[in-house]
Amino acid sequence: MSLPLSHLLQRGRQHLGPFLGRVLLPSLALTVLQIFMISLWSEESNYASIFKGLIQWDSHWYLGIVRQGYQFVGFDKIAYEQSNVAFFPGYPLAVAGISRLLSVDPELGLYLTAQLFCWLMWVYLFLFYCKWQIPPLWQALASLLILVYPTSFYLCVGYSESLFTASLLGFLYWSIHWDRPLLMLLAGIHGLAMSATRIVGLPVALIPLLNLWSGSRRWLWTVATVSLALLGGLGFFLYCQLRFGRWDLYMEMQSYFGPSSVNYLAIVQAHTYTPLFSIGHWRSLFSFSEALEAGIWAISLSQVFVPLTLGSLLVTGLIDGISSTAGKSRRWQERLGFHLAAWVMFYIALAGMSVVGQRSMVRYCLPVYIVQVLAWLHWAKHTDFSFIPQRAWRYLGSALKLGYCLLAFIFFALNQILTWRYVQHLWVA
Repeated sequence: MSLPLSHLLQRGRQHLGPFLGRVLLPSLALTVLQIFMISLWSEESNYASIFKGLIQWDSHWYLGIVRQGYQFVGFDKIAYEQSNVAFFPGYPLAVAGISRLLSVDPELGLYLTAQLFCWLMWVYLFLFYCKWQIPPLWQALASLLILVYPTSFYLCVGYSESLFTASLLGFLYWSIHWDRPLLMLLAGIHGLAMSATRIVGLPVALIPLLNLWSGSRRWLWTVATVSLALLGGLGFFLYCQLRFGRWDLYMEMQSYFGPSSVNYLAIVQAHTYTPLFSIGHWRSLFSFSEALEAGIWAISLSQVFVPLTLGSLLVTGLIDGISSTAGKSRRWQERLGFHLAAWVMFYIALAGMSVVGQRSMVRYCLPVYIVQVLAWLHWAKHTDFSFIPQRAWRYLGSALKLGYCLLAFIFFALNQILTWRYVQHLWVA
């Protein structure tokens, strides 16, 4: 028994070093950097004071669920303000568990939980990098673009962004192994957390069913993975039915706190994009004084990110489709789920937010953007660019470098403005 045990320990040490250097340490460094970027704008001197002072908007509702549980007073408009069933249970449950585990106040646990799952999100990003053998320079450039995305700070504050994104990436990462039952089970657990955190996790949980079309012999495990992933969101609806007598209270409360209806045709309606052609809209967006004070500025920014994100989805999808059809790009099946997840998250967010002026879209586009970055990296890694003439590569390379620098600069500037607004308790998204 000593020989196998020593062999296992030796193999463990051999894998531990690369894992620490390529995954854990870079992901931890980026998480700490995100926390540091938030703390720069705070006037407080220690971690607990900085983040306890940032509790606002949805954080109050999550904190109320952690402390008092779910409440539904009634259908009277005034009573609605005492009801919190408009928020899915994934993040509050995680906060409650981590707060008890670390013996800290839920106010502090709210942020420790978010930052822990922010780290896990970065871990999965670097696991994807390693799995696909992405070159180090590409890893650094992709990670920087995610780090400076305008609303990336939401991954480290008292919101559910980090838990949802980490569980989403974990779900996509493990569901790739559709021929290995135990890893599919792990995917299902991540999917359960994903659908228990955001309602959009329910349609995303269906993505592994694509494996059935590719002739998977593990159809039973695929269906079991999807079923387990759906339990998070469906379990919340069942809880509302058993406790309050209405399974659809989440939708009812959403119509009170946010949009009164859902516009499923918003993505193809012209009025969705009319703010882009308004002089007043652009005047507001480029007004530095409004950027530091008026709430309409943040809404105007969200309205800009709707066509930008849609354009990005269309361009990346078309380029991927054309190159794959032409035989220049391989393994397109592996990234098909990423494209579908991005489209589903964007479409559902836009359908819900279009009737309230598309507010918060710059925040809801964050996981869409992260999944797109991964799909783009996979495409670039497995695409043959030899058909591009060497002379054209020089101009194309210069254009790509200029475009990247410009995009990173704009993202960073917007990130710092929005971070400052959040720290000052001004409306962001």
